[in-house]
Amino acid sequence: MSSLPSDFDPKRHTLGLLAGAGDLPRLVLQGARAAGVRVVCAGFRGAAGNDLLPLCDVFRRFRVGAVEAPAAFFREHGVTHIMMEGQIRPSCIYTLWPDAAARRLLADLDRRNAHTIFGAVCRYAQEQGWQVLPSVSFLEDHIPAAGHLAGPELSPSLAAQAEKGMRLAQCIADLDIGQSLVIREDSVLCVEGFKGTNECLQQVNASPEHPAMLCKVTKHDHDMRFDVPCIGPTTIRHCIRASVKQVVIEADCTILLRREEVVRLCEEAGISLVAMRVSEKESSSERAFTAPVEDDAAHAAVLAHALEAFGIGSSAVVCEGVVIAVEDAEGLSKCLRRARAYMKRIRFLRLINWLCRLLLGRRSSPPRPMVLSSTHPLSSEENRLAARYGIRVVA
Repeated sequence: MSSLPSDFDPKRHTLGLLAGAGDLPRLVLQGARAAGVRVVCAGFRGAAGNDLLPLCDVFRRFRVGAVEAPAAFFREHGVTHIMMEGQIRPSCIYTLWPDAAARRLLADLDRRNAHTIFGAVCRYAQEQGWQVLPSVSFLEDHIPAAGHLAGPELSPSLAAQAEKGMRLAQCIADLDIGQSLVIREDSVLCVEGFKGTNECLQQVNASPEHPAMLCKVTKHDHDMRFDVPCIGPTTIRHCIRASVKQVVIEADCTILLRREEVVRLCEEAGISLVAMRVSEKESSSERAFTAPVEDDAAHAAVLAHALEAFGIGSSAVVCEGVVIAVEDAEGLSKCLRRARAYMKRIRFLRLINWLCRLLLGRRSSPPRPMVLSSTHPLSSEENRLAARYGIRVVA
């Protein structure tokens, strides 16, 4: 079934595509061309590839953080509908250089994360008179329905494990921690955080004798205009290296990239690929936690209590409203090391960004530290690691 609005007319309407990295912008452009839609593409520098140029009618690059220039570009070329597609580096949340319009949008946000930022962009686009289309538009052929897709069929015990994993994954998604987790029997091995599914898989400590399962979902009331979960060959290759033998995705809303290659890789590696609908049955504890917006300490505290209630871990690290890492079966020390590794890569950029703003006379707070909250007292070694990595521990 088409995700396009019933009044969308390819002959009268023009699509404006905000394009990031990855396969999705190209697939959308191919689908739009097949439907006879005129497309004006605004590609983000350092993300959108040159392969998009021959697929659109007009193409121009813009820096991440610009709002006014792409808006003027779309108005100039008669855009009526907008889509946002492709990946933007997570570090851009901390290092983007917003123009005046973007600063006004960010000023109204209690927290900065993918959902709040892209949600604000959607509201801005609607205020400008554009209709924002779901990011699955023109991609219906790449979204599998429920059922077995590749590899061995799931046994009854693995099917039960998949249902549990999908419910837990949705709880994690509802708390804006991530869209994926890796589970083995009754133990959650790793939870997706700041860096995404592929890096989550790199942290998995499984083995061929004791393989694991990847579960990937959307959150409740997921905004399909952006950040739709995807699975592609790269993810399957990470699964092979991590000894993940089952990949379970949410049916009807997960994009399967390069399906033929994915199926081939799964068949060769003996990986079961299944699309499953998430059960509506939820315990009261699974819906009892809502991440607050007051400050990082309160946010981290709620996440820590939620993780403990779900049987996953007991600690969470947050920075400027973004969940950097959470504790799982590998323990708090591994969680702290992951948080340090993620933020170490962008610490210098955050500092330079802040100093440049000061030199230009713009009001800006210095970069805030990561904040850790745990439901259990930390050991002396864990406190030492937190202090060494610049992570502030709060009660």
